[in-house]
Amino acid sequence: MKTKITYLLLIISTIIVGFQSCKDDKVDGAVFSLSIDGLESTSITFGYGQTFVMAKLYSNTGWSLSSDQPWCTLSNVSGDPTDEQYIKIAVERNTTDAGRTATITMNAGGNIRQYTVTQTSKNAETYPVGMEKDAIETIKSIQMGINLGNTLEATGGEEAWGAPHTTQAIIDQMKAWGFNAIRVPCSWNQYLEADGITIKPDWMNRVKEVVDYCMNADMYTIINIHWDGGWMEGSCDASMMTSDSIARVEAKVYKLWTQIATTFRDYDGRLLFAGANEPVVESREDMAVLNRYEQAFVHAVRRTGGNNLYRNLVIQGPRTDINRTDMWMELPEDTVSARTIVEVHYYDPFNFCLNDDLSSCTYFWGEPYAQYGQIDDGWQELHVCEQFEKMKKKFVDKGIPLVLGEYSAMYRTHPVDSLQEVCHESEGYFTGYVTEQAKNNGLAPFLWDIQNGGLFDRSTGTILLPTVYNQLKEGAERGQYPY
Repeated sequence: MKTKITYLLLIISTIIVGFQSCKDDKVDGAVFSLSIDGLESTSITFGYGQTFVMAKLYSNTGWSLSSDQPWCTLSNVSGDPTDEQYIKIAVERNTTDAGRTATITMNAGGNIRQYTVTQTSKNAETYPVGMEKDAIETIKSIQMGINLGNTLEATGGEEAWGAPHTTQAIIDQMKAWGFNAIRVPCSWNQYLEADGITIKPDWMNRVKEVVDYCMNADMYTIINIHWDGGWMEGSCDASMMTSDSIARVEAKVYKLWTQIATTFRDYDGRLLFAGANEPVVESREDMAVLNRYEQAFVHAVRRTGGNNLYRNLVIQGPRTDINRTDMWMELPEDTVSARTIVEVHYYDPFNFCLNDDLSSCTYFWGEPYAQYGQIDDGWQELHVCEQFEKMKKKFVDKGIPLVLGEYSAMYRTHPVDSLQEVCHESEGYFTGYVTEQAKNNGLAPFLWDIQNGGLFDRSTGTILLPTVYNQLKEGAERGQYPY
């Protein structure tokens, strides 16, 4: 009996010591919080799309965070006492038919607080008529896209770079050629009132007229702020910009998009907005500057209300370059689920796609055409697949689709007449191959085309290079989106 009593006392003593030890480890007077937009809440709700929110963490003692679900991730899980640290709480796209819940646990000096993260299913959300398609469903609906290049973005006016005045007949012809989507690059800065922020009514009405042509032809349509003299796209250099100069550009982005979005607020989901074109970003620090402009774009559009609360928005990668986008791209926050599309461009290799120096350009692309002349080693079929696979892994596999906003070969006159037709065959092979692989990896293809030096003559409604056009269509038909 004595042995049993001694053993029982030993157990009780051990429990008391253990409890006292835990109590000693716990920091009394710990003050800590996790807040969003200045408000702390123990519950966070997301829509069904892949998205995130930035939460402000405060703690007067060391802290740690954990999530009990793999689809809900945290950008940082522990740290020292801090007055202000931001934690990115991200959720993957919910592909199930039901909502789901995760728990985030915060431990600050032994003091525990839990936050419930709820993500709805797609079935839980309703949208206005015409706005039902989210980003993936919209991209899946695009068979083949084209640019109305060198037209509404032209410095000096719509026809200044050789394009004819855009008419309903021109847009209808593009639809007849098999394109069911059109990207309409737009300039705005040269059409501002003296105050530097108000878009002239005549220009807004002209853009609206062209967009209406596209809507009448039942085409998915993207309008953007193109290069536009570089007032925004050339203002991303973190080493040169000051906080004041960044804020001025940010404010202008917001004001211009407020006007554009208000004008097109009642248009249905066939109309998409793109914030920029090819913003000049050369580092992760520059990307942080661009992210402010892109965030201003998203906020401006959403705050105009109506259908713009649900409109699909296209966000440009740094320089719309695939490698930079893979390394540095950070998406802005959005208030709606699954309505974000990323944009990149493809002009590889330079010597085949863009180089107009006849002494250094290449006339052929693709392994089948290496027998006819020099090709750029390392920039052929495998390179296309590798580049697009980067975008699939970084975005598409997480539920974010892309547009390949621009791509094309340069259509050349070969110095040897007997090689001219095979030269165009190679250009067509490139165009068809890129189109096919873009779709296979989740990127909707938009061919870059202009009036002079392009694939089509808008004035006469004729196809200038049938060999290239036929391979383009075949590539679009072979390509299958992975959604």
